Amino acid sequence: MNKEISHKNSIGIDESLISKLKNRISRLISQIKKEFRLLKSDKINLFIALALPPMIIWLFASMSTSATKVLPVKIVVISNDANSYFLQDNETIITTWDNYTDMYLDAVEDSKYLELVEFYDGSKDKYAMETAREDMEQGKIECIIVIPVEFSEFLSTGLPGMIECIPDTSNIMYIQDKLNAVENSIEIFVEDNNLDPQMVLMEYDEYSVPSGYNYRFNYSMITLFPFMVFGITTVLTILVVVQEKPIPRLLLTPVKRYEILISKFITYTIILALQIFLILTSAMFNGLYVAGSVVDLYIALFMLGFIGISLGIFISTVSKTKTEANQLFFAAFIVIILLSGMFVPIESMPEYLQAIAFILPLSHGEPMIKGILSKGKSVIGFDFFSLLAVSVVLIFLSFLAIKRKKYEV
Repeated sequence: MNKEISHKNSIGIDESLISKLKNRISRLISQIKKEFRLLKSDKINLFIALALPPMIIWLFASMSTSATKVLPVKIVVISNDANSYFLQDNETIITTWDNYTDMYLDAVEDSKYLELVEFYDGSKDKYAMETAREDMEQGKIECIIVIPVEFSEFLSTGLPGMIECIPDTSNIMYIQDKLNAVENSIEIFVEDNNLDPQMVLMEYDEYSVPSGYNYRFNYSMITLFPFMVFGITTVLTILVVVQEKPIPRLLLTPVKRYEILISKFITYTIILALQIFLILTSAMFNGLYVAGSVVDLYIALFMLGFIGISLGIFISTVSKTKTEANQLFFAAFIVIILLSGMFVPIESMPEYLQAIAFILPLSHGEPMIKGILSKGKSVIGFDFFSLLAVSVVLIFLSFLAIKRKKYEV
């Protein structure tokens, strides 16, 4: 008799647990459907989530393609290579040793990377350098090339000649392009005039983008991917809790607080999965080179997006108003960007800032993406587990915050 009662009690307990579980799942599904209805009605957020990222990829691809067009560097050439020499008895000798100046000018004209704006004979115009510097200051030229005294004499006697280059360094990103353009003219000059000795530089590029791909686009994606995915997902979720007017009412209904939060995580995680698919499809279509696995790249981007969701929902949960949520996001995002290693290498920061930087997501995002895109590394590593750990902490804090949150109905 006791066994039968015990058996019936156990069956009753099991049925009760199953019934409660079904109710919770049913409430959760209803909440998820509600979240999708809200997101569907919010056209701006839907545009930001699904349409904006592929558009950014296409924009960068078009800009990178146009950047591959040759834009000649505007230069001025100043020659101090005189052909007049004064002897001790005031006799002047005119030589033809300055032929190499004219030959170099021919090489400049033949180079598609240089545009000769003006030529100054420094031996006759003592203000040539001052004039050239004024032209550079006004933005008329980007580089000054100076041919020194006895340039032709040195080359005529088999000695090495030297050409001085003064580039405009106001924009550090394009200094190397200017130097490469000048080097191209020197290569043409050496080849056309059979000058010896000639040096041949053998380059063995490791982990570089293959020649069939747009290297500007591919290198820019290393920085753009983590910045865009993390930033957009955070922006999408910073108001999902604080802006919802029915929450106080819902908290008085059988819907649990944690169920509300779980439904938001699930909804935006599904949106994130679709967003990453659209981003990768757009990037691959525009010539993205992936040395590693596309699956690894998908997981890496998904992890970056998920930590953006975690941070956004955490900010939304602890904030009392929309204004406070926006301010918290702005402050956090500025710190994350500054300590990401994009502007200052993390290794060169003070130790206390390094400790903070290695907690923040973007300091792990770029190395992880770079390793997959250019070196074929696996997504599983220190950066991935660091992002995962921070996500878990943010999720825990979000549930703790919403549990203790008080609402006035």
